[in-house]
Parts: sequence; C-alpha cells; structure tokens
Amino acid sequence: MEDKRTLSEPQLKQSPYTVEELRAFMSGLEGRYDLARVVDPVECRKLELQEDGKVEALGSCYSIWNADQKCKNCSSAVACRTGCHQEKLEHYQDRDYFIQSNPVSLRLEDGSVYNAVIELVNIRQETAQGGNDRAAENENGNGARYQAQHDSLTGALTADAFYEQARKTIQGEPTRAWVVITANIVNFRLVNTLFGVMKGNEVLVRTAALLRELAERADGLCGRLGADQFALLLPRAQYRENDLLLLARSLEKTFHSGLYTFCIHFGVCRVDDASLPVSVLCGRANSALYTIRDDLTQTVAYFNDDILQNMLREQKVISSFDEALRSGQFQMYLQPLVKEDGIAVGAEALVRWRKPDGTMVMPGAFIGILENAGLIQKLDLYIWERAVQQLRAWQNTHRSELTISVNMSAKDFYSLDVYEVLTGLVERYGVDAAKLRLEITETALLVEPDKSIAIVSALREKGFLVEIDDFGKGYSSLSLLKNIQADVLKIDMGFLQEIRDRKRSGIILKSVINMAGLLGMEVITEGVETREQLAALADMGCSRFQGFYFSRPIPVEEFETRFAAEG
Repeated sequence: MEDKRTLSEPQLKQSPYTVEELRAFMSGLEGRYDLARVVDPVECRKLELQEDGKVEALGSCYSIWNADQKCKNCSSAVACRTGCHQEKLEHYQDRDYFIQSNPVSLRLEDGSVYNAVIELVNIRQETAQGGNDRAAENENGNGARYQAQHDSLTGALTADAFYEQARKTIQGEPTRAWVVITANIVNFRLVNTLFGVMKGNEVLVRTAALLRELAERADGLCGRLGADQFALLLPRAQYRENDLLLLARSLEKTFHSGLYTFCIHFGVCRVDDASLPVSVLCGRANSALYTIRDDLTQTVAYFNDDILQNMLREQKVISSFDEALRSGQFQMYLQPLVKEDGIAVGAEALVRWRKPDGTMVMPGAFIGILENAGLIQKLDLYIWERAVQQLRAWQNTHRSELTISVNMSAKDFYSLDVYEVLTGLVERYGVDAAKLRLEITETALLVEPDKSIAIVSALREKGFLVEIDDFGKGYSSLSLLKNIQADVLKIDMGFLQEIRDRKRSGIILKSVINMAGLLGMEVITEGVETREQLAALADMGCSRFQGFYFSRPIPVEEFETRFAAEG
C-alpha cells in the first residue's frame, strides 16, 4: 500500500490538455489518492470537467476540510504562479492533508488557455504519536514557525532564519569545519524582462531545489538571501567544487535559450573564525563571487587574503567618503567637447579625489566602491551642483554658450527624484536647462525602463538635452532608440577598436552616424586619440569630439585658459 506521506508525481504532458484529455487523465488517477481534482488556485475554486467540453467552477477548493479560508502559502497557488510542481502538508482539525500540486494548461473550446492545477491529496487521522506527527508537520511546511522561517516561493530558509540556524549549527559543533557558499544568477533581471515573471519564478524554484538537495545530502543548510541570491552552509569535509559545477551545468542545460545564456556564480568562504557573524561570512563569499561577476566561463571563486585586503581598502574609501565630500576633496574636472578645429563647444564634468596630502585618487579606485555601497548618488548630486554653479559663473561672459554634460547612474534613477533635483538646480541658479546636458547609459535606463524613460521625456520637455552614452555596448541599443527620444549619441572609439576588421568597424560607425542624422540626433565620438581618427570621423559626418588627442580631463581653471580663453 502506498505510504500516505508520499505522493508519486504523475507524468504530465507539456502542451495544453483539451477538456476531454484531462477528464481521461483524471479518471486514470482514481483510487491512487484519497482525493484527486482540478482547481483554479487564483479564485480558489474546484473545477468540474463536463462531458460537453465545458468547465464549471464549483465551491471553494478548501472545502475538503470544511475550513473557512484557503491555507496560508497555498501550494497550488505557488505551483500555478511558478509553473512548478509543489508539495506541502496542511494540518486541520486532527487531520494531516498531504497535498501535491501539479500545474497544467487547459485549452478551452474557444482556443484560450486556462492555467489550472491538479491537486492530489492523501488524508490521515492524527495518531497517538502526536509528537512525531507534529514534527513531520513542521518539517513539511505547516505551522506558523515553519512558514515564518521559509521562503514561500522556493521553500529555502529566509535570510534571517539561515543566519540564525547557521550560527547555531556552527556553534553547536565547534570542532567541525564549515564553508559558507553564496550563489547568484547572472543577469537574472533579463529572465523576467525576456520571458516574464512566471519563467523567472520557475528558474528560482528549480535553482533552490537543486541547492536544497545539495545541502540536505551534506547535512547542511540552504537559504534565500535575496531575489536571486542563495546561501549554503556545508561541512567542509562534504564540500566538493565539482558538485557546484555539475549543478551549474544542469541549470544551464535546463534553461538554455537562444536569447539568454543561463549562468550561476558561486562564492566560497571557509569558516576559519567561528565567532564571525554568518552575515559577514556570506558577505565574504559574495566578495569572492563579485570577482567573477563579468566572467561567464568561471563558476566558482574563493575568498582569500587578497580579497580581504581589497575589502579593507573599500571600507577605507567608504568610511572617509562623507568627510571628503564635506571638506571639498572631490573636485570637478572638465574634459573638453570640441569641433574638428579644436574649438571647445562644451565639456563633460568628471570627478577627481584630491586628498589633503596632495594624493590624487582616480575614479577607477572609488566610483565602483561608492556605487556598491549606495553612496554614488551623493557624489553625483555634488558634481551636478558644481556643474550648474560653473554654468552660472559663465553667464554674461564670452563662455556663456558653453555646455556641461553630467553623468547619471542607474542608482540615481532608483533612489533620487532626478526630475525634481535637476529642475530645482537650474531654477535655483537661474541657468538655461539646455546648457546642462544629461549623459545616461543604456544600463541606467534598463533598471526600471518605463519609469526612467518617462523621467527622461519629462526632462527633455523641461529643456534639458539628453545624451545616450556608450551607445552600442548594451544589449538593446536599437530598442532604446525606438523607445526614447534623445538628442545626442556618444560613441566610444574603444568599442570600435575591439573589432579586428577595421573595414567592418568603419561601416558600423558610418551607419550609426547616418542613422543618428536621420533621427535628428547629434553624434559625439569619444576616445579620439590620433589625427587619422579625427580625419576619418569628420569624413563620415561626425562634428563633435572628445579624447586625449585634444585633452585629458583637466581642472576648471586650466580648461578656461586653454579652451575657453577670451578671444
């Protein structure tokens, strides 16, 4: 006789069932379970499949236990939302309901597809071994404590529960060696963008299932720390890098697509100091993972002393940032924007960090750190205001026609009301909005596309000129041009020089310049380093340039002397 605690998973077809097919399928399940039925978990209704091919919704699906509401974290709702098989235990009035939820698609007579769930239920009276039954109940998903400690989508421990249980596990076995592993799905946002939230949830559920299986085999723990980030605690003796590689290959094979290459990265940290908080250990594993974030060929990275030293340097930047900002250590530099003859028509505002001892820190040493720490917005606000102040200083002088471009990051759109900030600045200083150009990368616009594009449109209506920076480097540059009206395209010569065939790069560049002209957009080519490049670009129709051939970024005073002197 089949164990009532276990439910064999039926073999379902992937394509939609007709009503007749599903009726026949359900008939074949009779006698194998205490209850087999089709439900609509969204409206919480039982579905009756009629002989004439119609579907009728009957009473509430939770009526099997005469309850007055659907069960919390309904497994059928999760199955329907994620498209993945789910199992759980529901306890009600001295009975255990072991529920299996299997998502299916049902094609109706009019051709439309109905997403439903086959529920298979086994019911068992609570026995005298109530304590053991209650333990099974908690283990399998019922009870407030279990639900509070487990992620409702994936079944993994929540972040707080993982930290707590991992700490107890490490401290409870002080002589045992452990490793903490964090896992992150690369470019997971693209899954939701390209395939929808349901597919994204399916990826998360499958990833979590494999990670949980790995943890359970090794007597470890698995938690979900964030949207697409997971963590494992494993005994060091049971850890095998090959297990992670096999898991990654399995997921890559499952979710292979011509539009998206699935990739998961793992960061591994040895627990050498058992007194460290688990959140810190996860942070260290993340630091290792971060070192391979742009590498689709490497899967696993390990925390080591070099990474620790980098972390200490990063912490030094973060801890000194506020004081450096208050004391004016960050300085605005200008890189000239010029015509072919070298006459400046504007500049791009960049930043340098000059410390009190005279040491100059270049942007590469602190911009990325500030972005990751959520501090870049403060620096951007500072540079934006400095740029507007400079434009104000040039008013009513021979430099009044010069423009200044400022950079906007993805974090700015996420955490600032950029429209209010920028319009407020130009109004406060009495500056023409068209003089303050806004440089935005494709990445910044993809954070929340609808929101950011609406903001950009509002800023253009206010008179600001918008420049799309690093055009061609992203995934959907042409789509971006379709959805947003911008004034300027900025093309980096470095990107074109990566193309070995110079003839091909020339064709691409000339085509982009022609396209921009047809769209009524100006083209700026940055990274110009030689006279030959300048001449070739001018022949193609480009009229605005930036690059070391003309000048590196320089202090404002030097810019005024060299490029904007009274003539």
